[in-house]
Amino acid sequence: MRNEATATVGVSVVVAVHNMREHIRRCIESVLTQSLRNIELILVDDVSTDGTADILREYALKDSRVSIVWQHRNGGAQLARNAGIEVSRGSYITTLDHDDFLSPDALQLALDTFNAQKGLQCVCFREVRLLPDGSLLEHREKNSFGTITGMEAYRRSIHWRGITGRMIVTRELQMRYPFDNCERVYGEDNTAQMQFLASPEVCSCEGIYYHRLLEASLSHRVSLNNIRGNMRFIGMRKQLHEEGFGEDVLRLHETAFWESIVEAYQYYWIHRQNLSQSDRHEALRLIRSMRWQADMPRVHTAVKYKPGMMHMPAWWLFRLQLELYMAVKRMIKGNL
Repeated sequence: MRNEATATVGVSVVVAVHNMREHIRRCIESVLTQSLRNIELILVDDVSTDGTADILREYALKDSRVSIVWQHRNGGAQLARNAGIEVSRGSYITTLDHDDFLSPDALQLALDTFNAQKGLQCVCFREVRLLPDGSLLEHREKNSFGTITGMEAYRRSIHWRGITGRMIVTRELQMRYPFDNCERVYGEDNTAQMQFLASPEVCSCEGIYYHRLLEASLSHRVSLNNIRGNMRFIGMRKQLHEEGFGEDVLRLHETAFWESIVEAYQYYWIHRQNLSQSDRHEALRLIRSMRWQADMPRVHTAVKYKPGMMHMPAWWLFRLQLELYMAVKRMIKGNL
């Protein structure tokens, strides 16, 4: 379902939706009640089966700014977002998770930031987390960083310290870097990082993106997704090589990849009792595969020779190192 209006749209908001009947109304309302009126809302239904689709139809019928794209098979958020972006018309594009919502002035504040700084391609919202108990949490140091270079934004995004990935970008930048589906849950991180690297400067604004943390969230529950998600680094490496980025970026990336491999084993060590036997085997297979694919010559020396993070000549030695390291760490923590 598409509206046929051809007038210029200021901002396109794309929401990938799948079985979110409980929270989708607040998400939609937060867009339609924005102080900025020159917007379009593209809802991409990723084969919902819980009645969510009926809610989407309801809003499309009563507000001409709402369009629906119907996916024929459930392919995940990245593919759904790309489908919505393909039919969008906005000069600026942002995505909103189907359980999240915006402050009423978020889009206007972002647009004001673009207008105040000519040539800007990427603006980050403030991220405020809505916890399951209803309380709010904000890491202010990630939100109000002012203006930084795209390279600095990328550097901060490696472990998502000092910046968030809640952003709005120019149409040109979004079309240049569509959402990466190399990894279904965390591939979007690659997209944000490539967009940072391609931006001369990145700005923060005071518009708030409210990120709802759900107990059942794919990215927060104990599951293989938290290990498998690190495979995104392999897809990101391919993009960096294709774009011709220099050794400084490649070294940062490979160091982050190695750190993620070690952290994946630590995650496995902490949570393995909550995983099925088959999932434990798969977790070890994934970690071993990633370890084999790590480009160790590019990993910073201070990292790869750090206790608990050394590469080791054999898989069993790598595991033994991590098992001993984590056991000692738990023992020390227990004695404090």
